[in-house]
Amino acid sequence: MNICLVLTLALFADFAMGDIDMCFMENQTKNYELRTFVNHYPEKNHIYFGVKACPEGSLEIAAYFGNYFGIMFGTEGLKTAAVHVRKHINGLPDTVWSSEQVMLNCNEMKYFWMKWSEGELSIGQGLELGSRTLYTFNDVDVRPELYAAFVHIVYRGTAEFENQCAGALKDQLAVHNSYSNRTLIE
Repeated sequence: MNICLVLTLALFADFAMGDIDMCFMENQTKNYELRTFVNHYPEKNHIYFGVKACPEGSLEIAAYFGNYFGIMFGTEGLKTAAVHVRKHINGLPDTVWSSEQVMLNCNEMKYFWMKWSEGELSIGQGLELGSRTLYTFNDVDVRPELYAAFVHIVYRGTAEFENQCAGALKDQLAVHNSYSNRTLIE
């Protein structure tokens, strides 16, 4: 009985942690092509994303609220920083934080998140929202009602992107009903 209780508690704890399922989104091989990053849950005011790219490449991922707020990986011009957090004002990037820490890997997907609320946008590492925060913007331009898109652009090299999987519950419910020989949810 005690073993059953322990296993039940362990399963509940695992379920409560809310594992994030990530899915392949696309390979980006064209440079300087602005692409929309699929956010299946824009009403949640956050997004998880994965990037696999070589550190010597250069790419940027940003949320658009009338101005772009984003994270750029790779060196820029004569700067030696490996990562830059920036706000684009009237099309011009303004780096507000940078680090020489290399955060990308050619052979391994690296995960990040962005979370926004009224007047605040945070960017961090990993698949746990609010953990390992790299930078937080405190900016009146960040308002959930202004959120319009999440985009990415590769400036140099190539990259593979992942995003949070869509409709996990719908996928689980869309099972083949062997009694009626039809799909339950289409």
